[in-house]
Amino acid sequence: MLGGGAGSDEAVLNGARIITLAGGVGACLWMPLFYLFVVAMVLGVLAYVVQRRFIYRPARRRYRPPDSLHLEGVSETWLTAPDGARLLTWQARPRAGMPTILYLHGNNCNLSNRLERVSRFVRDGYGLVMPSFRGYGLSSGGPGEQVNVADALLLHDRIVEDGGGRVDIVLYGESLGTGVAVQVAAKRRLAAVVLEAPFTRLRDLVRYRFPYIPLHAFLKDEYDSLRHIRKITAPLLIVHSLGDDVIPIAFGRWLYDAAPSPKAFLRLRGAGHTGLFRAGVWPKIRRFLEQNIETASSCEDQKHGGQTQQEPPGAGRNARS
Repeated sequence: MLGGGAGSDEAVLNGARIITLAGGVGACLWMPLFYLFVVAMVLGVLAYVVQRRFIYRPARRRYRPPDSLHLEGVSETWLTAPDGARLLTWQARPRAGMPTILYLHGNNCNLSNRLERVSRFVRDGYGLVMPSFRGYGLSSGGPGEQVNVADALLLHDRIVEDGGGRVDIVLYGESLGTGVAVQVAAKRRLAAVVLEAPFTRLRDLVRYRFPYIPLHAFLKDEYDSLRHIRKITAPLLIVHSLGDDVIPIAFGRWLYDAAPSPKAFLRLRGAGHTGLFRAGVWPKIRRFLEQNIETASSCEDQKHGGQTQQEPPGAGRNARS
């Protein structure tokens, strides 16, 4: 006996309607989704190719040498990397018994716009080695995580070598420079580490700045300070401002929580991202250094009856003729 009655015919018809409707909806959505996919891929490729132009932003202000800024005791030197790149570096001798600050600057910098910091370091007797990252100021080449870290390690080793192994080094990283400083501190013996306005990882910062665009998936440079900071053994000071709208203070706090002791966290109000020195942070940083550094020179004093002579910091072998 054939047939299923009116009920079965109605079910078949409803099924056909659903299939037709689904097909129509799919046809309507297919083209927008396809174009969206294509746009996302194009943006991803562009982000991968040109990302370093947006990550690294050298200052447009004209560079001025230290003598034109009346910085007594500060000279220009040049570091030549193994691949031939040349890094402009500012250098100052420390007073006897004082450590040398290896300063790794932040974005939008060309050394001469860090005048206030440099003058305070030198005035208080600290030595200074302050390189300009590749592509910044007069330095040649292009910046990147791998070369930035390699150059900073090379400078550290030159300071130690030129100081006869007796020079204490304070590694100071500022903003972008903290991503370099943490990796150097994880690999070298240091007297102390200061991180000003640090971030945890570059992809965390990119996700914070662009929450609805997955640009972090295309990053070439990671600067994973959250991973490397666990290997630091030197006394660590993290300095951050509550009013930092570029790298929020939460990033500094997360990094502090991941770091081993001894460590300290210094929080300031109303200083923004680059105004910490204008807000009077240096005396507090100096106090931390004085309390946490037992210099190699003081040990030599005990051995030789207080007569010590500290060699000038590194990079001098490449001084401009």
